[in-house]
Amino acid sequence: MFGRSVAPSKIPTDIVIPFRFFDDTPLWKAFILYSMFVFDDVLDAENLRDSLEKLARHDGWNKLGARLRKDNQGNLEYHVPTEFTEERRPLTYSHITHDMSASDHPIASKIPNPSSSPAVVCDPDDFRELFRPEGGPISLEDYLNRDIPQLGLHIVSFTDKTLVVIYWPHTLMDALGKKALMNAWILMLQGRGDEIIPPQGGDGDPLADLGKSPTEAHKLANQRLSMFGLAHYGMNNVLDLFRTQEHRMVCVPGSFVESLRNEAIGELTANGTEDPFLSEGDVLCAWWTRLAVSHLPHATQKTVVLNNAYSLRKSLETDLLPKGAPYVSNAIGFINVLLPVQYIFEKPLSYIAAATRNAIKELGSRSQVEAFSALWRESSGKIPPFFGDGSMHMITYSNWSKAKLFETDFSAAVIKSCQEGGRSGLPTYIQNNQFGLVLPNGFPIIGKDNDGNFWLSGYMNKGLWGRIEEQLAKA
Repeated sequence: MFGRSVAPSKIPTDIVIPFRFFDDTPLWKAFILYSMFVFDDVLDAENLRDSLEKLARHDGWNKLGARLRKDNQGNLEYHVPTEFTEERRPLTYSHITHDMSASDHPIASKIPNPSSSPAVVCDPDDFRELFRPEGGPISLEDYLNRDIPQLGLHIVSFTDKTLVVIYWPHTLMDALGKKALMNAWILMLQGRGDEIIPPQGGDGDPLADLGKSPTEAHKLANQRLSMFGLAHYGMNNVLDLFRTQEHRMVCVPGSFVESLRNEAIGELTANGTEDPFLSEGDVLCAWWTRLAVSHLPHATQKTVVLNNAYSLRKSLETDLLPKGAPYVSNAIGFINVLLPVQYIFEKPLSYIAAATRNAIKELGSRSQVEAFSALWRESSGKIPPFFGDGSMHMITYSNWSKAKLFETDFSAAVIKSCQEGGRSGLPTYIQNNQFGLVLPNGFPIIGKDNDGNFWLSGYMNKGLWGRIEEQLAKA
């Protein structure tokens, strides 16, 4: 279905919009994302489709239905139909109905419930037959070689559950961009379309000047990997790209995280820190880091780099991205913490968590964001800057808790609720799957569900997840 290598003819009447600088990068072009929301309700699929299509036709939101093309220089650009029609719809849509409960379906019956203690609960890739429609795109070429919109909606209906899947190329938006999309979709679903605010920037690029006027050096500039260092790192890790990667989902009860947080703050207070603050994400990542590197020799000085993806929106709200309108695009930076393996195991959990919190304070300032973006702009091939050394072990975190995806309120589309406790229309499980680049040791934190449980997933070399499961069983 996606075998053609020749791009479809350009439509002369399409509105052509150039890509924004920080969307057209090798990193984002490598990912096609599928996000599956599970509702313990029967939802009106046509209502969901109709409201999302209306959003794509709404003022400022038509880029959702854009087709991807390349200009004569090979740069990506959006081609937006002047009018969406039956032949050129604003989104790709598919709907499958099963006349049975999810518990009677061989695959859907494996959708996990929360665990009472930290546990590996499933392999999210086991649900591929459910979340990916037949012929669903798995690479940027699939978008370039067909006349399909960026946004896709796939719904799977059971008699007691509804799976709502949206999929898109990462070049379209990041996690908070997705949150803005979901918020606007909910308003349209509720008949409140007049309250929807157009995204920032219109057809322009609000971040066109980001990174062009640094006033200070990046604080980790002297630890930046050179091209030689990157090549060294690549050689050391190239086998990972060919090893079998195993994907798992982990549930961590909120009470467990809160206990870790209280303990860590107590340690900092005992060590003389005044009014210490650690977020739940700080301690969750610190705890998970120990598990994720537990296969390494504990006494080694080998560098572990915690590569934390974070949204630039708050840092840029004073000038480039003022509050009041969503930014549906990519506004992501990376905050790095460099620690020797030995410290991770010998020092208390509070040390790792505080190192992350301090890095966020130091490297998340407006001037440091400018400095980081300047390094990104000057890099060869638009690759974001990396810090550390060629023999480092890198773990990448992307915490989506601020996107509050579990608060997605589709109650306006509920036909029959099968939930208990008056939570009709809220998702009970969410997972994210990616096609294209599979990033070993990359862990998205999906967020906190409505019972306070945290969910995180990721890929690791074959065998490592089994070791983690053994440790969790002993905890």
